[in-house]
Amino acid sequence: MSSTVLIAGAGPSGLILAILLAQHGIPSLVLEAWPHLDTRLRATQYGVPATRVFRRAGILDDIRAASIPSYPTITWWRVADHQRLVEMDLNPVAGHPDRMTVIPLGELVQIMLRHCRERFAGLVEVRFEHRVVGVGQDDARGVAWADVDVGSATGARKERFEADYVIGCDGAKSAVRKSLFGHEWPGQTFDQKIVVQNVWYDGFEKHGWEGGNYMVDQDTWGLIARRGKGGLWRVTYGDVGGLTDEEYLERRPKRLEKMLPGNPKPDQYRIGETNIYNMHNRCVKKMRVGRILLAADAAHVCNPWGGYGCMTAVLDAGGLAECLIGLYEGKAGDEILDLYEKVRLEKFMEFVDKRSIKNMNRLSKTDPWTVLETDKFFGILKELEGDEHARKKFFLKWSSIEYDFTQHYTTGPSTSQ
Repeated sequence: MSSTVLIAGAGPSGLILAILLAQHGIPSLVLEAWPHLDTRLRATQYGVPATRVFRRAGILDDIRAASIPSYPTITWWRVADHQRLVEMDLNPVAGHPDRMTVIPLGELVQIMLRHCRERFAGLVEVRFEHRVVGVGQDDARGVAWADVDVGSATGARKERFEADYVIGCDGAKSAVRKSLFGHEWPGQTFDQKIVVQNVWYDGFEKHGWEGGNYMVDQDTWGLIARRGKGGLWRVTYGDVGGLTDEEYLERRPKRLEKMLPGNPKPDQYRIGETNIYNMHNRCVKKMRVGRILLAADAAHVCNPWGGYGCMTAVLDAGGLAECLIGLYEGKAGDEILDLYEKVRLEKFMEFVDKRSIKNMNRLSKTDPWTVLETDKFFGILKELEGDEHARKKFFLKWSSIEYDFTQHYTTGPSTSQ
């Protein structure tokens, strides 16, 4: 079977790439290894750069309808005495269409899948239980291909799919990346683990907590944020490495008691789904090998502190879509795909990698009693207090991790902003 663009992975990057291409009449086939969408506890907040891509894709209205209102504030707290260190007041952008988006990733990908199936039924096909196991290309014929295990793991059959391009959007365990580079994936895995859980606790409201709350402490650090309707909050914290899942859960009550307002005991809150993850900051050396390209977590991953992971993934997909659209519409040559690789690698290495580590260290390694005076970012936030115009400009500014590839089109106006 042959298609125009074959996308490995029905996660946020793969699905939004398919939507953006379909808006320009470019068909794609999305192959997902799982029998269903991945709805584990993962990203939940997406900054202005990602929201701009959601708007371009025509999915933002549905996201807003399904999500809670955007945060009024993001606050940094000292865990030891629950003293507020600094607060980011987001009310100046409360009504702006590009304001931060807040929705669990599991719900976001369901909205994306529905748009693929309903708006673009003739242009986007999504197939589950199609596990890409290898990729390659035939330069003479001008095609790329993916070898796929179709069906359940026990009864899978082999099938080869061909396309003009194969795009690896298949996550951190990417088969596309491994097919290209084996186990080579430069970077680091951190000693700490992160424990992520849904929590229902009336103490948040009683103590006047709202929005996102970063917890600064060299032992018990993390993020507590309102994440859904009906009193749902997401509590994410870092813990030492090297323990079993059972040991992490045994340690949880004391850590939640320190972090949550009111220092509650386990019988005062309810815990729902829980996931425990490793943390990595890694990036490939190349995101393009001929007709095979990588995007998002298949190419690079970062720790979750600051929300750079999924936001960067969405920007990869948005940028690659611009490049492929320019190529298919005759507004750009093949070299624009080399530019995609160059720019997105630079954006990750120069900004995302460094900033995400700074964000993590701000929570886990700084002295919580002096960080307000020593941290430059906190200094910027303090300077913005009381100046609504300056805060609005700061929150909506064009980010250093964004890039408008349409500026390289030979004809036609820029469409990315």
